[in-house]
Amino acid sequence: MIDELHPSGDFREALMLLEQKLRDCEDSASLIDGLLEGTAQFYGADRAYIIEADWDIGIGLNTYEWCQPGVEHQKDMLQFMTMEVFPRWKRFLVENKPVIIPDTEGLKAEYPDEYEFFTKYGVRSLLCAPYSKRINQGYVGVDNPTRFQSDPTFLFIMCYAIVLELNEIKMQQSVEAAERKASHYNDNEVYINTFGGLEIITNKGTLTDDDIKSDQGYSLLCFMLLNHKHRYPLERLYDVIRPADVNMDASPYIAVKNVAYRIRKTLSIIGLDDFIVGKSGTFIINPNVNINADFDRMEKACQRLSETTDSEMMMSHFTAISEIYRGPLLPRASGQIWLIPAARYYQSLYLRVLKGYILRKLHIDDPLLAQKAVKEGLSIEPNDSDLHFMMAYFLARHGNLAAAQNYVSANREYILPEHRAAIQRFFDGKPMYEADMKSLMHF
Repeated sequence: MIDELHPSGDFREALMLLEQKLRDCEDSASLIDGLLEGTAQFYGADRAYIIEADWDIGIGLNTYEWCQPGVEHQKDMLQFMTMEVFPRWKRFLVENKPVIIPDTEGLKAEYPDEYEFFTKYGVRSLLCAPYSKRINQGYVGVDNPTRFQSDPTFLFIMCYAIVLELNEIKMQQSVEAAERKASHYNDNEVYINTFGGLEIITNKGTLTDDDIKSDQGYSLLCFMLLNHKHRYPLERLYDVIRPADVNMDASPYIAVKNVAYRIRKTLSIIGLDDFIVGKSGTFIINPNVNINADFDRMEKACQRLSETTDSEMMMSHFTAISEIYRGPLLPRASGQIWLIPAARYYQSLYLRVLKGYILRKLHIDDPLLAQKAVKEGLSIEPNDSDLHFMMAYFLARHGNLAAAQNYVSANREYILPEHRAAIQRFFDGKPMYEADMKSLMHF
């Protein structure tokens, strides 16, 4: 079979040369480099590499690469790839399917984000094989292969060998390093998760809500994180840490400085000693720190969703957004006046996406998943008339008219008159089409 696929015997010869070259090598990193070199040579590719995927925070990390002489190394430039740009790639990984792109020009119309990314780095074609074994998942790939461009067999074999060495490297790391959630991150990279609770992730470890004891410090830190692209006067920061209707004894500057000092001590646990700095009479997030925040990623993902008309990409973006939005924004600070507009904005943004997802599921005749999404939406916003309307519709559609009528009666105060009238017409036997549903939705 091998000879049929590769009449020249390159397949067998490549494996034989690799075995001879690496037989006495015991260093895992050197073995990986050798395997990547052999892969690039087999495919006649410019570059062979490993992308490790961290789906929890939506990034890809180029951890190893081998380049032909004269080919520019890209490892340092591809340390923090935003995986929302590649939503369909997660499906390839889950289904253990190769990524075969014979010509990146073919991506331009349907997958413009991918096209822009690959064009920027001079990738004209590529072949990738996914791997997902124990503590590692990601892709082994080659850029600009000149041979066997549509045959990932050799690549999959290399994956098995490479994953063994990646596991060995992780096993050899210290317990402290192994427990770090962000062991590959650069010193100036900070990942912030705010939906469903606060997480601050660096290469030194992770802080969560429970690690920050002071409510004043928590409020100040969260306000500055949400507004990390802006600089606020000291008086605004003072208002954030001052309880309502309480006059604090210290001057605004001293009060904010003391709170900032205490929160800096907590942040120093994960190496962020200088995360908050003084500047021109106020305090700001250190501009030298590169912040990757889930709320920024969510807005970008929603923007990409609004710009695509491809069905597969739309569903991929829906999935990516739902994975980012893991609950209300900073629930510990939910009573803070300064948080309410932002929390409502992101919740409304997510509900808008969720309603689009529901309509899309109806369009492809998948009512069960659509109803599941309605249930999820009501757990987030129990007073939303659109969602109550759709829940009553699904109950009736599944043949339980009495339950649907009881549902409308029980939730009447939350359902707008136009929704009640429309669902009653449906109860009376008038068909309801997707266009009817869409016209009644409040996006």
